[in-house]
Amino acid sequence: MKNGTTLLLLAALVLAGAACLTFWEGGSVTATAASLEATDSGAPSAMVIFPVGEKANPAGAGLKPVAFNHLVHEKRVEDCASCHHTGDTVSCTTCHTVSGSADGKFVTLAEAMHSPRIAKRPEGTNTPQSCVSCHAQRLRERDCAGCHAIVKPARDESWCVTCHNVDVTAEQRRQGSEGTLAPEENEALAAKAVEAKKTATPLSPAKGPLKVTIDAISQQYEPNVFAHRRHMSSLMEAIKDDKLAQAFHTRPETLCAACHHNSPMSSTPPACGNCHKPNIDPAHPERPHLKAAYHLQCMGCHAGMNVARPVNTSCVSCHKERAPQR
Repeated sequence: MKNGTTLLLLAALVLAGAACLTFWEGGSVTATAASLEATDSGAPSAMVIFPVGEKANPAGAGLKPVAFNHLVHEKRVEDCASCHHTGDTVSCTTCHTVSGSADGKFVTLAEAMHSPRIAKRPEGTNTPQSCVSCHAQRLRERDCAGCHAIVKPARDESWCVTCHNVDVTAEQRRQGSEGTLAPEENEALAAKAVEAKKTATPLSPAKGPLKVTIDAISQQYEPNVFAHRRHMSSLMEAIKDDKLAQAFHTRPETLCAACHHNSPMSSTPPACGNCHKPNIDPAHPERPHLKAAYHLQCMGCHAGMNVARPVNTSCVSCHKERAPQR
């Protein structure tokens, strides 16, 4: 590929020569590129993505830059062209700048990284993926679909800082935005950010109840006895080795939000009936009533996970029918 051999040789030299620390105003890097596992391709294990632009302080510079963990993504993505869609293994900011450039067909860096859906390209050409569109595709896959078919990630500050988390000096920001920051210093900054990332340990299933009896509106059927701990354990197993899930599930109670989706994150969330009433609440007509909320949640998760049983039309799979009154 164009420039590919040169880039791989450069990456190998950088990795081999990064054993010494890189220093800057105000402190020293405590991790180096050499401290991360090497990639199979020879590309840098991690790099900092700066908002490159023509101006000294381009728009978007208020956010911290992003440490892209190339090693983790390389293990997950089979084809480099998923991201390097032109076939050239160069930095995204070579073509996609803050304000857009002719080389990048005036697709800005923000659009290239955050577009949720990208139109399919003609057959025989590569359809590019943004960070967000690729992650969104992962959320539609089986292990994530049960929760995320129902719960949509909030695009709030905590969502942004999951990626925008690299601490840099004003001078490093300036050099990074101009594209003049030394590659070895860039890699050392990225390695420091990657190694500083802490993974939240989810709440132990044992912290929650073994079973929950759902009986608020039981009439024709006996109350449902929900195997709470077994469902929690299944969710824990789904994210145990998933780097993407670990990156965004930043609090121990995050998984609880799969079902307790509009409650404050807590190990003791309020009952569903606190928000969902037996009948439609005139003050909140958009809010499902309690029966609908239970069925949308349970059936929606099972459908997303392709769980074959119980069949949605089989009420007695979850509810024992009450004995006739004498």
